[in-house]
This record gives sequence, structure tokens and C-alpha cells, in this order.
Amino acid sequence: MNKKFILIILVFTVTVPGFFLFSYWFLGVFSGVTQSDVKNFSTTFYGIEHQGDYNKTGEGVVKTMHLLESYAFPCAPILLYRDNAITVGKIYLKSVGGCITDNNLPAHVVKALNNAKMLRYDVRIETGYRFATYAQTAIALRKVWPEVARLTDKGEKLNFPLVQLVKPTGDNEFLIARGAINRSP
Repeated sequence: MNKKFILIILVFTVTVPGFFLFSYWFLGVFSGVTQSDVKNFSTTFYGIEHQGDYNKTGEGVVKTMHLLESYAFPCAPILLYRDNAITVGKIYLKSVGGCITDNNLPAHVVKALNNAKMLRYDVRIETGYRFATYAQTAIALRKVWPEVARLTDKGEKLNFPLVQLVKPTGDNEFLIARGAINRSP
């Protein structure tokens, strides 16, 4: 056989399984979504408002994280999707990207956050659903929308926002209320 043909077959044989392994382990393309109930969830975070494609909300997380880290404060990434992407046009979607951090920030850090247009948000979900998946942040979001659609198709009333908590392990949790929700501002 021709050496070039054998080389092409060898490259193809290694590349295709390699792509699938990368997609599985690092991106989470093939991971599943588990659903459970959530009760009495509440958190406070600082973040930046965004309007438009939800895939751009992460920019607020990055900016907030950099500012908090410059003051040596931790950041647990959080994204808050105010609208249902299934029923609202992409350019009208509203979201917030930011960080859950220490509740007792010094006044100079709060002032720096406010000067950078990073506001404080309080979220409380009395009862609702938790969806968990291992996937890259944007892929995880795409995996959860069909689950939200299944619930609404069953007649379940869901109250937005959809809250995404991003873990350092690559796990993502999504929380959505089916009861009362309080948030500010």
C-alpha cells in the first residue's frame, strides 16, 4: 500500500477518537443532566448586567473576578439568566454575570465594585429545581434548556431567573424557582 494512504488512515484513526475523548472529558458534550429539588437557596453576589446573547454573560464574571482578586477576595462564579431563552429573542435577553464572595467586604472594595458598575444582587429561591451537569459553561447552559422546556411542557410554572453556579471542578448547577423568588435590585 501507499505510505501516504497508511499515514492518512493512521492520523484519522487517532484524531477522531481523540476528539470524542476531548469532548467527553474536557467539554462535557456527552455528559448527562440530573434533576433534583432545591429548597431555601439564597446567595448574595456582585455582578454586571448584560443584554443580549447569554454566551456573553461570562464577560461580567471575568471582570468581577479580576477586580475582586486584585483586592485578594475570592470569587465563586455565578450567572443569572433573567429570561427564558426559549421564548425571548436573543437580543432581548437580560442576564448578570458575577461572583459570590465575602459578605463583609470593606467599604473601599464595595466602592470600587460600584464604580465599575458591579452591583450587589440578592437571590432567594424558596422551592424549585436543581439541574447538575459536568460541562464547559456554555455547553452546560445548552444542556439545561431542554430540561426547562420539559418542565414547562408538563405544565410546571417556573419563575426566572435561572441561576448558574460554576464549580472549579467543571460541574455546573442550575437553580430555578417554582415558588416565590426575591431578588434585588
